[in-house]
Amino acid sequence: MMVRGRTALAGTWLFVAALWCGMLAFFGAFGARTVLMTAPSRNAAGLVNRALLDGLDAMSLGAVVLLLLGFVAWHRARPWSPRARGLVLRVLAVAAVAAIASLYVITPEMMALRDKMGAIDLVAKTDPLRREWGRLHGLSSLTLGVRLLAATFAFAVGFSQLSRGES
Repeated sequence: MMVRGRTALAGTWLFVAALWCGMLAFFGAFGARTVLMTAPSRNAAGLVNRALLDGLDAMSLGAVVLLLLGFVAWHRARPWSPRARGLVLRVLAVAAVAAIASLYVITPEMMALRDKMGAIDLVAKTDPLRREWGRLHGLSSLTLGVRLLAATFAFAVGFSQLSRGES
C-alpha cells in the first residue's frame, strides 16, 4: 500500500480516537453538570442526561467498531508491534464491555430506581433507594472513566505506531 494510504488510515484512527475521547471528556467535565444546572427540574435533567449518556454509550460502541476495523486495515498495510496490537485489542474490548454495561444494565437500573423514588431531592440521603442510586451513579461514572482512558490509550498507541516510521 502506498504511504498516502497508510497515512490516511493512521489519520482516520487518530481522528476517531480523539473525537471519542473529546466527547466523553466534555460530557464528564461539563455536559452533565450544565444540564443539571440549567434544567427546570432535577427530574428533567435526569431525562436529558440519560439521553445523552445513552448516546455516548452507543457512540462508544461505534467508535470501538470503527477502531477495530481501522486496526485491521492499518495492521494489514503496516503491521503493528505485537505489544501494541495485544494492548489495543484488550483495551478496546474493555471499553466495549463498559459501554454495554452502562447502556443495558447500569443506566436502566438507575432510571428504575429514580422512578421508584420520585423527586430525588426529597428523598433522604440515608434512604436505601437513594444509596443504591448513588452506587449506580458511581458505577456509571466509572464506566465513563474507563472509556475515556481507553480512548486516550487508543490515540496514544495509534500515534506511537505512526511514529514508528516507514520500513
